[in-house]
Amino acid sequence: MGHVGRDSAGRSVVASTLLMLTCLVLGLLAGGMLVIGVSLVAFWKSLPPSDFQAWFASHSHLIGRLMIPLGVASVAVTVAAVIASWRGPATCRRWLLIAAISAVGVMVTYPIFFAAANEAFERGGLSDSAVRTLLDRWATWHWFRTALGTFGFFAALRALHEQR
Repeated sequence: MGHVGRDSAGRSVVASTLLMLTCLVLGLLAGGMLVIGVSLVAFWKSLPPSDFQAWFASHSHLIGRLMIPLGVASVAVTVAAVIASWRGPATCRRWLLIAAISAVGVMVTYPIFFAAANEAFERGGLSDSAVRTLLDRWATWHWFRTALGTFGFFAALRALHEQR
């Protein structure tokens, strides 16, 4: 089984497939974070703090049910693409490493900030000023991870371009 399938240009079919999956998953992750940042955060900030906490307690698990597996998948697929492409062009490998580091960066923000902040919102009982302050911090952290995810997506696209 030492032979890996190759396409007409001599590239590994597995590496090419993983690279395309990386672009797809990182694109979905970045897009999802953009939707959250543009629409949900604006909606949350428009609500009175007590209504926001009630909404968050009732619905945030739905966001997590999508975004956490998407984030984990982005790391897994990107790392697999790096491994599968290791013997390919150096520029492709460098862009994939950047994409993988970006994906890991997105996921690392969850235990560093979002887990505790989300739990505080879900638990409720925060004062209005505490909700507004924490939501502003949440939005700042969210835009940071959105930028990381978007950069990772563009790095994956660049790797795809370099592979060709």
